[in-house]
Amino acid sequence: MAHQRQHSPQRTRIHLGLIGKISLGILAAVTTVLFQPAVAQAVVLPTVSIAQAQSSSIFDMSETHLTAISIVLSTIGGAAVYMVNESWKRRQYIEEKIKDFETSPETINVRKMLSAELQCIELFPFVDKAMERFVIVDDRLWAAAILACKCNHTLQEEYDGIDRETPLYLQEPAVKSCIRDNFNRFLHHLQHFEKMIQAGALDKEKLRSYLYPWFETIKQIGTSESVKCPATKQQYTQHTALLEYMGLLDTVLDDQLSIVQRDVRALVTRYRSLSSFLEGRSSTPQATSKHVPCPDPGTA
Repeated sequence: MAHQRQHSPQRTRIHLGLIGKISLGILAAVTTVLFQPAVAQAVVLPTVSIAQAQSSSIFDMSETHLTAISIVLSTIGGAAVYMVNESWKRRQYIEEKIKDFETSPETINVRKMLSAELQCIELFPFVDKAMERFVIVDDRLWAAAILACKCNHTLQEEYDGIDRETPLYLQEPAVKSCIRDNFNRFLHHLQHFEKMIQAGALDKEKLRSYLYPWFETIKQIGTSESVKCPATKQQYTQHTALLEYMGLLDTVLDDQLSIVQRDVRALVTRYRSLSSFLEGRSSTPQATSKHVPCPDPGTA
């Protein structure tokens, strides 16, 4: 019994030591098992996070670049469409202006008056009776009418002398007034073309084929009539009267011209010199004939 009591504490210590070693082993094993995934996770997660961050960054950059490219392409496409539309509108506007010039009653009347043939001109389209709308206009009549533009008081006297009760086509002042109105509107068309060219809205070459016949007509106007200007008392042929009226006499300085005349001169000199209108022409009246029977106004 004594022997047993002597060895019990020693056995107890041995047992406790074994238990402690076993416990430490188990604890170490458990710790190893428990902490290995955590370490692996700690190593793997940053790697995954970095990859995700890089992927997200690349995606964001790609999306940004695509957005920028889309904006640029949309802008270029929109600008191209706009330019095409504007170009089409400009061409349409120019074509309309040229058509207005070619087909306007005033342009048609001026073409007839400057023609080598004597024709009836519809000067009074607003009159009810067809036979009272037309007048035979010879060179001397239209030349005298446009020269009167140089004298304002003469215009006022002519206007005051128009009888409201007498048919207009029978009154020379009324006839001259309508002739001037036709020529004035013809010049305004030319002035408008010059303003369009100055503004860059019209290429002068687009007008060349339309204006060339007019320049030739003006150059070939007859010189058979002698007309006195009511303002200066100077004698003109119908040819020089027209050049004077349009501002195309090279002996007249720019500062002596009206605004309309300066613009018309600027337009004409884009295509030819002023002296070309007088080449081979006489400044004194030369006898010529110009007559064609007037058609029935009712059928004109």
